[in-house]
Amino acid sequence: MERLMKHFRSAHQMVISEKTARRLASTVRNMGNVGSFVLFGVTGSDSAALLPRRVDASLGELRAALEGRCVVA
Repeated sequence: MERLMKHFRSAHQMVISEKTARRLASTVRNMGNVGSFVLFGVTGSDSAALLPRRVDASLGELRAALEGRCVVA
């Protein structure tokens, strides 16, 4: 879960809760053979203004973040 939380903070400038990260990780792990192009709407808080924010993240991006191989430019 920590990897997902760090990924969203650095890649999307967004804070997600541990509960959201846990649910997201569980969903990603249960979607074994589904293609990486599937998008998930993830809701959290903007890290600067702490206002609600929603971003779309692909299944491939989430898998990479969970495996620790996601690099943010």
